[in-house]
Amino acid sequence: MVKTVRQAFLAGILAGFLAALLFLVDYGPGNSLHGVARWLGLDSQGAGKFVGFLLMLILGGVFGILFGVIAGRWRPNLGQWLLIGLVVGAVWWVLVVLLIGTGINHLRLNFGDFLISSVPLLVYGLLLGSIAFQWREQNA
Repeated sequence: MVKTVRQAFLAGILAGFLAALLFLVDYGPGNSLHGVARWLGLDSQGAGKFVGFLLMLILGGVFGILFGVIAGRWRPNLGQWLLIGLVVGAVWWVLVVLLIGTGINHLRLNFGDFLISSVPLLVYGLLLGSIAFQWREQNA
């Protein structure tokens, strides 16, 4: 169980890095990373992109641990792990973007903002499930 959680944590950081790259190339060089920093009220003109990138890595690791705790209870099955990854990505969106971003920081959430924030997080979940499954199969 501990090994699965550790692998999922590392997979979460890697998936967070790859999802941060999605935010990096969308709408110019890193402009969407300001939105990531804005979710937690940490955006600034000078360091917002860097803070957003670091938040993607940190939150990716945290939600990777959540994934490891949940997925560690089942035998490795790619379909189940991808589904759990999607659920973890959706939970990230609900907790961080919807509750903290719009609920506490009063950010607006129209359809465009919903897509810009939810699609990369769902891709994060798919990457998380896929990477964790591959690492688990290689080490088994």
